[in-house]
Amino acid sequence: MPTEGARMNTNSFGAIESLDLGTPKPTSVPLETVEVVVDGDNLIGNYGIAFINEATRVNPLKMEQVKLTSDEIMKYCRYLVHKRVQCVKMDCPDWRKLKVMYIPVFIQYVISMIGEVTIRDRGLKIVPITTSDEDPMTYEEALAVSEKIGSFMDDLQIVQDAMPRDRNGNVDVMSSALIAGYVKALKPVEHVVATYVAAFLGMKLRQEAAFQVLYRVQYDDLNFIAAALTSTKAIY
Repeated sequence: MPTEGARMNTNSFGAIESLDLGTPKPTSVPLETVEVVVDGDNLIGNYGIAFINEATRVNPLKMEQVKLTSDEIMKYCRYLVHKRVQCVKMDCPDWRKLKVMYIPVFIQYVISMIGEVTIRDRGLKIVPITTSDEDPMTYEEALAVSEKIGSFMDDLQIVQDAMPRDRNGNVDVMSSALIAGYVKALKPVEHVVATYVAAFLGMKLRQEAAFQVLYRVQYDDLNFIAAALTSTKAIY
């Protein structure tokens, strides 16, 4: 005959089997939205100076004729970044007019990285924002700078009708941000260039106190990236 202890064990095991332990499958929950500021206040000014220096080097006569300045380049690039964020938010009524703009290839590459990103395994939706709804310059001012840049089509790497149409962003760039002077990421990036783009755009978490603990992968500091970017002709 089974002992009293054995009967207790059998009863306990049977009780556990009869419990409703719920479903083994995870249930979906709303995504947490992470807002990333992409105003580009950090290195775009450096880019403007570098662009003018290179344009002057390759065609000084044309530079003297068009009188393009680094300040114009800086404001124009910020305008394009601002418009890209508006396009992602579907809040850019003059999007079609942007097709005529001449855009330096590096800047076109950078703005194409900006967009919405969903990381489902972490339950995150990352969206770009700007700190101000006001454009850095008017469309007419931007168009005038664009025409000056277009004058260097034969000298530098410049494209037209290149404003990105897709609202999606690059996951590595959009999941990176400047925190405490370093570029940090949610996960290791596939290529280190993503960290350079994030630094160039000055990407920062709007809710840094809430989300910076998720950004555990650290890359180079801003000063190193600034020196590396301005030392290569890939950005012209």
